[in-house]
Amino acid sequence: MPLSSDRGLAVRMAATLAAVVAANAMFVGALVYLTAPRLGALARRAGDAVGLPPAVTALWWLPLAGALVGACVWAQLRYVRSETLGAVDAERATADSHPELDRRVTRLAAQASVPTPECYVVDSETPNSFALDGVGRPTLVVSTGLLATLDGDHLDAVLAHELAHLQHRDATVMTLASFLPALTSDRYSLLDSLGPWARSRFVWAVALCVVYFAGAVATRSNPFTPGYVVGFVVGLAAVIVGGGVVLGIFATVAVAAARRLSHYREFAADDAGAALTGDPAALADALATLDEETASAPSVDKRLAYDEVRGLCLLPHGFEPGDGDGAAGDVHDDEFHVETRSHPPTDERIARLRELVETQ
Repeated sequence: MPLSSDRGLAVRMAATLAAVVAANAMFVGALVYLTAPRLGALARRAGDAVGLPPAVTALWWLPLAGALVGACVWAQLRYVRSETLGAVDAERATADSHPELDRRVTRLAAQASVPTPECYVVDSETPNSFALDGVGRPTLVVSTGLLATLDGDHLDAVLAHELAHLQHRDATVMTLASFLPALTSDRYSLLDSLGPWARSRFVWAVALCVVYFAGAVATRSNPFTPGYVVGFVVGLAAVIVGGGVVLGIFATVAVAAARRLSHYREFAADDAGAALTGDPAALADALATLDEETASAPSVDKRLAYDEVRGLCLLPHGFEPGDGDGAAGDVHDDEFHVETRSHPPTDERIARLRELVETQ
């Protein structure tokens, strides 16, 4: 049974996606603009060599910018998935290691007409779950606390809720939207993810020299003249400073749109998940149980206090106990950070599901 579409969700997803793509486009545009003197000269020489009309050669930046934006989006989706699973230390769940979970997810995915996601389990007593989508197979993550707390129709209801996020594709948009805020907050370390060589001063010095002399060749300039040296240094500084400013501005815009989506998508997934199982009372009871369990859950390792994970989760506290609004405040009090999460109150979600029961 395919899940029904939601116009309000689609509008918010489109707005969030547009903001994220615009942020990437502006960042790429700033880089292309600042390097245009060098790249443009190289493009004109290549165009003249193959006999392209000047009007066509003048648009050299368009395919380059489009390719760079697409590559940025692809890389962000891939990186966020890997980083998020690593942040919560999620382990792959298979039919052998978690046969009941595998059977339930497979059955519900077939009912919802969505691809069966890969399942991961987080070793945390705090019951929660979230879905990731983007590059590769869709992913559903649950905690050991969730599996220990819920069973039967209640567990099915929560899994159906997460599958609704995958079917609606809002999991893809939220996965993508979580990248820029984390990058501006320095919670993602891109250099570390590339390996030890990425922090080598020698590697960066060699790369800088290559760019320096390549620019001189492209512009047919003497790399040893003061004018070229000053121009290169000013251009490099402009790329770093200008790119950082553009990134911060558009990350804030993307977050504003993502927060609206985050609030609305939980209601949409509640409705769709209840429709899939045909039992809104089961999801209402599950949310009430999980909310109560979280209030009495013991403290866990602070490394699980990760803002982007909480923004994706069924309940806003992620995999650590707390009220969801200030649970991780002590972790990032000294850092500038913006969050994509804006969960609706759990009580309100439960009340809406109870109303669905009464109208059945």
